[in-house]
Amino acid sequence: MMTENNEMNQAVREVVNVEMSKDKMLGVMWFEEPKNGGNRLSENDIRGAISTKGIAAGLDEELINTICKERQYNYKYIIAKGKAAVDGSDGSIEFKFDTASLKEFKPRLNDDGTVDFRNLDVVRNVKKGDILAVKIPATQGEDGFNIIGQNIKAKKGKEARIPKGRNTAILEDGLTLVADVDGKLEYDDHNVYINTVYTLNGDLDSGIGNVDFVGSVVINGNVHSGFRIKAGGSVEIRGSVDDATIIAGGNVFLSYGMQGTERSKIIAGGNVVAKFLQNVQVEADGNVITEAILHSKVNAGDSIKVETGKGTIVGGSVSATNMIIARSIGSPMGTVTAIQIGVSPTIYKEHKEIGEELKRKTENLNKIDQSIKFLLEKNKVTKLDVQKQAMLQKLTSSRQPLVEEYEELKAKYTKLGIRLSEVKEGLIKATDSVYPGVKVEIGSLIKYIDDRYVRCVIRRVEGEIYIGI
Repeated sequence: MMTENNEMNQAVREVVNVEMSKDKMLGVMWFEEPKNGGNRLSENDIRGAISTKGIAAGLDEELINTICKERQYNYKYIIAKGKAAVDGSDGSIEFKFDTASLKEFKPRLNDDGTVDFRNLDVVRNVKKGDILAVKIPATQGEDGFNIIGQNIKAKKGKEARIPKGRNTAILEDGLTLVADVDGKLEYDDHNVYINTVYTLNGDLDSGIGNVDFVGSVVINGNVHSGFRIKAGGSVEIRGSVDDATIIAGGNVFLSYGMQGTERSKIIAGGNVVAKFLQNVQVEADGNVITEAILHSKVNAGDSIKVETGKGTIVGGSVSATNMIIARSIGSPMGTVTAIQIGVSPTIYKEHKEIGEELKRKTENLNKIDQSIKFLLEKNKVTKLDVQKQAMLQKLTSSRQPLVEEYEELKAKYTKLGIRLSEVKEGLIKATDSVYPGVKVEIGSLIKYIDDRYVRCVIRRVEGEIYIGI
């Protein structure tokens, strides 16, 4: 009995317990109170228990210091925490255009609340060098660790694929996608690409609206009344064309011709080739080739050729720089038809006026350049005062618009000059007939046809209009 009491009164030292979670991300410590005057554990004892368990990282030193001084019993302290790895984020693509708008054609609302079905902006034009998309790189992520000091590797994010399609380029930074040509922007949910030819496999109507494209346009259907096509390149229409406007930087091809009204218009930087032209205004820098010109106003920078099919020119007025050839001109009914060969006097006048304007702009540019040079030289010697700095800035900013105007005028002047230099001794030829009612102009000479001429050539000979075989 005596022995049992001694054992009960025996001093029991304080006990420390340390545990680690299965994933080694959490360390826990708790204490058992000493009994019968048993000793408390020292800081070395406590830290030794932690070390013996293998916990070496993520320790809460502030908490451990506190625990070493005072602590609760039968309370679990979280003394160490690991750090989970943070996986990298996936890369992405930032598009510089609204991808949805390329597929959903929404008509505009007019000021009066009506809907404009003619301007649906179905063609999104881009210029070479325009930024189309930018890649946002994936991130590496941040490694973690567990409480025994082992590294936990983070997963790097998945890189996004740059949607490089036809006629696009990736810049040297490896991140920026740009247009490599002028053209129509397209996106197929996989690649961005630029089309230099806009092809419409159907009719141009209110479902499509007006077309404005920097490249060439091909329409495999009809063009309905009232719509406009503007193209930096050529325009080819394989169906019929009603009352419409066609403006092309290159050639215009109309498989079935154009039957319009007084508002119908074709403007081409190259040739116009059409089955027929009826009630149309045509301006072509090159040739006009067709089977019939009916009650139209047609002007060609080179020649007008109406040789196949009916081969007739009836009504309206046609003019060409060098040659007009047709099977017949005018009609047996005496329909008034005007034919003009050579460059209009207004072209000479315009060329001269532009030349004079170029001279004035050159003088202005020289004055600005001299003033800028003077101020820059003076600034090298002594810093310009505020007033002269403002003057220099004003001169510099005003110079660029003037240069742009000069270059635009110069290009127009050069184009007119080439046209004038290429003028030949023009002629009019009819392989069948020229009828009464036809008015002929060659340069400044005018002749009214009052008899029928068969298989004839009309030209200027010694200051007169000569009609011969």
